[in-house]
Amino acid sequence: MLNVTVKVDVSGVRKRLNEAKKGLGDRAVVSALNKTAAQAQTKMSRLIRDDYVISAALVRERLKVRRAAKRGEFAFEAALMGNANNQPRSMNLIHFLERKTTLAEGRRRAKAGTQSQLFFKIKKGKGKATLSRAFVGNKGRTVFERVGKARLPIRPVQTIAVSQMFNTKKNRGAVEAFIAEAFPRIFQREAAYYLSTLK
Repeated sequence: MLNVTVKVDVSGVRKRLNEAKKGLGDRAVVSALNKTAAQAQTKMSRLIRDDYVISAALVRERLKVRRAAKRGEFAFEAALMGNANNQPRSMNLIHFLERKTTLAEGRRRAKAGTQSQLFFKIKKGKGKATLSRAFVGNKGRTVFERVGKARLPIRPVQTIAVSQMFNTKKNRGAVEAFIAEAFPRIFQREAAYYLSTLK
């Protein structure tokens, strides 16, 4: 789980709504948390894709939102989960494998004797990396690397996970600031909506 915590006091409005109708304030808090978490998930995805060569679909798969629930008399919680569905903490290099290249680049690699090597690009603004003894196996789902000079043993080649891509000072700070700004605004809108249902 990505432990991003932002504390915002909405107890006054919540209390008034609950006094108007039992549970109304709690429903407004939960709804606002869910909407804020969904927007924070989108914000996180954009930050990650600004830095890394990764698809939005893969980020969504690995960054899930656990819907908000009341955890106590005054405690409410929604979670952004970075290893959802028991996803491993690291990712195989297959996600960053070069799928195609230009004809000119192919010719350059042929001259350099690197045409049969696998090339990868993980971070934007950086060049491509290669592993001379790496190959794709497991029906195209995994990059393996030979350990030593013999054909065996082999091992899967892992790299940074989505949760680690997010968990930098810059990215965490940006998302925490976004949540701190967005939640009160969204909560006020939700409170107004739920109050309107009493009419």
